[in-house]
Amino acid sequence: MRGRHEIWERRLTSPIYIHLPPPRPRTTMILILAILAAARASPHGLPSPPVIPRDQLQTPTPSCDDPDGCRSLVDIIRSCILTILLCTWVSIHPNIPSPDDRWPRIAWRRAGLMILALIAPEVVIGWALRQRLAAAELAEEHKGEP
Repeated sequence: MRGRHEIWERRLTSPIYIHLPPPRPRTTMILILAILAAARASPHGLPSPPVIPRDQLQTPTPSCDDPDGCRSLVDIIRSCILTILLCTWVSIHPNIPSPDDRWPRIAWRRAGLMILALIAPEVVIGWALRQRLAAAELAEEHKGEP
């Protein structure tokens, strides 16, 4: 009983907290856009880019006179492949490994999931949906338990 009494005293002496729901991404984006618009509208805010008439615009030439300063086709393809691999590696969130798993096994499992996501992304979506449905079923099963 003493434990409950101490908790009650802590509740009475602790400050009052207001629990707000977490911000939604859409609301956050609208807020950011409103702040940027206000900053641009302010005379001391962000400067707008200068307006250049059409006749003074210079169109860039599609040629590259200095081959050392230009990107080759191999450079462009290599950077695209690297970007796709890194984005896929970051976007895959595998299950938490067991304490017995060592880092090579964890890395191979994650690499396998990454290759699967590159070859067949719908399989990864189906895997996530299956896990979501299983989690909802477990939550419903254990709903009244403390």
